[in-house]
This record gives sequence, structure tokens and C-alpha cells, in this order.
Amino acid sequence: MTNATSDATPSAVPIELTASAIIERIESGAYPREILQTIAAGFLPLPQEDLVAVLAFLGAGGDSEIAGAARTSLDELPSRVVVGFAENDAVPGRHLKYLAHATDDQAVLEALIRNRALPDEVVVQLAGVADPGLQEVIVINQARILRAPEILDALLSNPILSPEAWRRAIETREEFFEKRIQADLKTLDEELPDLSLSDDAIADLLERAPDDDAPKVPPSLPAVFAENDPAKASIFVRILMMTTKEKVQLAFRCGKTERIILVRDRNKLICSAVMRNPRMTDSEVEGIATLRNVDEEVLRIIGTRRDWTVKTPIVNALVHNPKAPVGVVLPLINRLTLRDLKSLKDDKGISEVVRQMARKLFLQRSKK
Repeated sequence: MTNATSDATPSAVPIELTASAIIERIESGAYPREILQTIAAGFLPLPQEDLVAVLAFLGAGGDSEIAGAARTSLDELPSRVVVGFAENDAVPGRHLKYLAHATDDQAVLEALIRNRALPDEVVVQLAGVADPGLQEVIVINQARILRAPEILDALLSNPILSPEAWRRAIETREEFFEKRIQADLKTLDEELPDLSLSDDAIADLLERAPDDDAPKVPPSLPAVFAENDPAKASIFVRILMMTTKEKVQLAFRCGKTERIILVRDRNKLICSAVMRNPRMTDSEVEGIATLRNVDEEVLRIIGTRRDWTVKTPIVNALVHNPKAPVGVVLPLINRLTLRDLKSLKDDKGISEVVRQMARKLFLQRSKK
């Protein structure tokens, strides 16, 4: 029976500790197993919100006995308390992640999915196994899908995907991703692949690429391509039928039309090869730096290329992209002007860590 104020609290757990501090001690192995069993039973003199965090951590752990006890205790807490915790965007993302792995309660999972503080990776995991009720909550959250397009891939791989969720997922993919590619293609002049380029610059990528992994049956063409330029559509189908190694070679040599398609590939080898293409222009890089449906590796490459990060428009595009790795973005913030810092610190669509750094530098420079 869960009791957040019981006198049975283990003496080894100081009552002044927060949920984060207790979790840190558990992770460090500071408590013997009998203490963990008592904690899992809910005997902690903590505010109920903190108790939820600790129980969720234990419930998502690898010790089946302690995890089971913690989940039982979590289920015995008032639903309004757990749902309130799940929908609170001030709760640390990792605590929300623990709760997502520790509960099967639909109301709690819905609240978590709607909470922008829940890491996108957790929504990707849920999308692949969610039941129809949760599928609906996931697929209507277009802001999160734009930030993490892999959610759609996971959703479409769900073996119990409902017809309605499937329809919405396909519509979202065509509207926000395939039409964007098609629009980009319309603005491009034809540029033929440079067949004179040696494979030396991509030898490391080719070494990791399988030789024969192309689909045996031609894939169905997305409607948005089928309805437009047949020549561009044929390029898209030809790329889909290539092996990974062939795509890597094409990505390194290709013209603008293929680059705009291949840079969005989910395979890191392929999109990395695009970024090594010697004909990539600064304007292309700036455009790619704004994309949220490219692999993080693409944005990491942009952020670590000195010849690109000396260009202010590219840096600005990258730091405002919530998909860009924080570790890549933070060093670039120092290069921003006071005006750019003000814009970045007020951008609610990016990581709070990035906003805080921008705010700190803005205040420092404003005082000079």
C-alpha cells in the first residue's frame, strides 16, 4: 500500500532529499536492496510529485521484483497526481521518460505524449507499439512530428496501426515532407553528376555500406511525385532502387536534384556523403541547416565545418534548428551578434539549454 508519509521510511534516506537526489543515490548504488524494496513500496516522506518520479525510475529499472513493486505503488497513487506530473512541462525530461516506461495507464501516456518536455525518442518508441487511442494523440501532434520525422516512420511500422491513424500519417508525410522536397526540386536547374570524382573522399563510408540491399520490387511512388514532373519522379524511384553503396557514391557526385533528395535519407552514410559533395554551395548548406527532417549527423557536420560556420546565415539557421545537437550549437552561440542573441533567447521552439546560454551571453554583452 503506497504511503508517502509513512513512519516506515528507511533511516538511510534523508527526508530533505529531492526526487533527483534520491534517484542519483540509487544510481550510484548508495542504498542496499532492502532499502530499495521499501522505497518501491512507496514509503517515502516526499511530496507526491517527487514520489511519482522516484517510483517511475524504479518501475523502469531492470530489477523485475523492485520494478513490479514500484509500478504497483505508482498505480495506487491518485490518478490526478500522476496525470498532473505527466502533463507538467517543468518536470525534467528524463523523469518523464522513466514514467513512460513504467506505466501502461492510457491517461498518463496521453498526457506524456502531449507534453513537449517528453524527449522525442520516447514518442518514437511509443509510436511503434501504441494502441489506436494513443496513435491518434501522436499523429495529430504535427509540431513534434516536424521536429522528429522519425515518429512517422515508427508509427507506420506499428503492426496494429488503425486505418485512420495510417491515413493521417500518410497525409502528414506528403504535406510536410514530400511536398517540401517537390517544391525544392521545382526551383533547381539540372546539374549532372560529376563522374570524374574519385571514391577516396568517401572510402570510409563505402567500407561500412552493404553491397546488395536494394529492394527487389520497385517501391510505390508517393502520390505527390506521381502527380508532377515524370522526370523528377523517375529520379526518385531510381534512387529508391539503389543499394546503400550506390547511393553513397551518387550522393558524393550528384547534382542538385539528387542532393535535395539524398540529404534527407535516414541512413547516416548516405546523407554524410551528400555533405562531402564538393559542389555543395553555401546557400544549399544554409537551407539544409533549417531542415528538421534530416538526420542529426547532417547538422553535426555543418556545425563542425569551419568553412561553413564562419558564415553568419548558416550559423543562425543552425542554432535556431531544434534538431541540431546541443553540443554542436553551444560553441556557435558565441559568434552571434547581440541582435541574433536576442532572437535566439526568445525562441521557444529550441532547447532550453540553448536559450539559457543565449540569454546569459545577451545579458553579459548588454552590460558592456
